[in-house]
Amino acid sequence: MTTRRTLHLVLAGTLVAATLAACSSETTSTAESTTSIADTTTIAESTTSAADTVPATEPPSTPAPTEPPTTPAPTAATTAPPVGPVYGLYDEVTPPTVPSTHTAAPTPSGTLPDGTYWTLYNGGDEMLPSVTVYQAFFGPECVSQAAATGDECLNDIFVQGDPYRDVDDMPFAADVYLTVADPSTMQSYWITPAELVQIRASSPSAGAPAGYDYVPFAYMMTVEDGVIVSFQQVWTP
Repeated sequence: MTTRRTLHLVLAGTLVAATLAACSSETTSTAESTTSIADTTTIAESTTSAADTVPATEPPSTPAPTEPPTTPAPTAATTAPPVGPVYGLYDEVTPPTVPSTHTAAPTPSGTLPDGTYWTLYNGGDEMLPSVTVYQAFFGPECVSQAAATGDECLNDIFVQGDPYRDVDDMPFAADVYLTVADPSTMQSYWITPAELVQIRASSPSAGAPAGYDYVPFAYMMTVEDGVIVSFQQVWTP
């Protein structure tokens, strides 16, 4: 009887021990499983955080096309401005100054050398006048040259009658400085070659000084490179 009771106690203890061992095993497995899940979640979160932290690499931007520099269009050549002041028809100007000695003597032929000549205007075309060229003397030379020919120096001007030369193939420059003298006031006025042709043959254009009439006083004619660049009428008594 005692032996059977002891056996029952042994079996009961063994059963309890087995049950406890099983429970312990399940608890450990559950803990390990829980740990494994927690570790997996942490790794996933860490990976996601790292992915969020690293900035995405943007594709290289394509630079905007550079336009070639604009070359300015060539401009047409401009006409050179006239030398000196620009005058209007019958603008009042300073009378010419005569030399203190003499003007240049005309050569017998060929192109007149550069210089200033005492000249009479005979007409001709607008830009190709017909003139007669002389040599004139002033001041002391007026007296000596006039005496040498048995003449007198009148009004401080002596015009040598010989040599002289007729010229009709020497043009006015495009910007010729041309003036006429008013016989009543001795004042000088700027005009054009076309106006010179007109007043020699007829009356002056509108704008001329009141009472002005053309008188064939001589001109101081300046020549440069075979062209008349200045043609200024000299008032004489």
